[in-house]
Amino acid sequence: MEPRRDAQAPEIPGSGTVAVPGPRPDRLLDSRTAAVSAGVLLAVPVFGWFAWWAPEERRSLHLEPEGWFGRTTYAGGADKASHFVAAAILEDGAEAIYRALGKDERQSRILGVALVSASGLLIEMGDGITPYGFSWEDAATNVLGALTAAELKRAGLDDTIGFRVGHVGYEIPEPCCRSNGFGADYSKWVHSADLKLKGFLPRIGVKPGPARFLLVSLTYGSKGYRFSPVDARERNVGIDLGLNVEEILRVAGVPPGKWWGKALLAFARYYRIPWTAFGWRYDLNSGRWHGPDTGNVFDPGAVLYD
Repeated sequence: MEPRRDAQAPEIPGSGTVAVPGPRPDRLLDSRTAAVSAGVLLAVPVFGWFAWWAPEERRSLHLEPEGWFGRTTYAGGADKASHFVAAAILEDGAEAIYRALGKDERQSRILGVALVSASGLLIEMGDGITPYGFSWEDAATNVLGALTAAELKRAGLDDTIGFRVGHVGYEIPEPCCRSNGFGADYSKWVHSADLKLKGFLPRIGVKPGPARFLLVSLTYGSKGYRFSPVDARERNVGIDLGLNVEEILRVAGVPPGKWWGKALLAFARYYRIPWTAFGWRYDLNSGRWHGPDTGNVFDPGAVLYD
């Protein structure tokens, strides 16, 4: 007598056996995931309106090519570094949200990249109806930052490479009003790509020892692009040696399982705390080296006001 076979389980040709279908994967966008994603995408333009666009003059949607890291761009490329690092950090957060909603790692990566990229596109569309204009370079940098963060996690390299944004002190008189066009002044900020020695050294067969508390960072920042004469402006590429504050906190006993511990560790992971890193910076504009310092040294020249 022939064994009974499930009509939905096809026989594997030539084997005499029945292929048993595996569990059906969860849908990428179930109702709860779709609702959370839609909520974020609705909140982005609302926040953008009150934070950036409401005070600005209205214009028809228009494209405003900004250039990348060129000398004559409005922020010397610091805005592009900011978009990349912010997108990488936000992608980490988006993945955590989707994992909390029950998605697996692959699904969370796909959804995280999509959410951050779509949010960045909405922000650029909002900019597009103001004098700032839609910057396709900003939109592309958002996607690149999100993809980089997702790929690092997929490859298991997020314990070795990370990204941070930090505040640096500066001796620049505060301008009374907007000068030199639109956009933020990035003179107080530095963005870094970090090599975490705790993760890197074991990969090359070296015990990290005390070096586990150190980071080697590639940094980028610009100075004076909103208010200084052209010959005083700087575009600085730097190399820093700094403290891995997140690792110090872990060893000190900050609990990663409690909400306040997670928040404190995330702050240390993504924010470059002032005076925890020193190094040298090469000014692409003047061809001169600066340092060792924290990135806070700058002579603004004669400040220009509107």
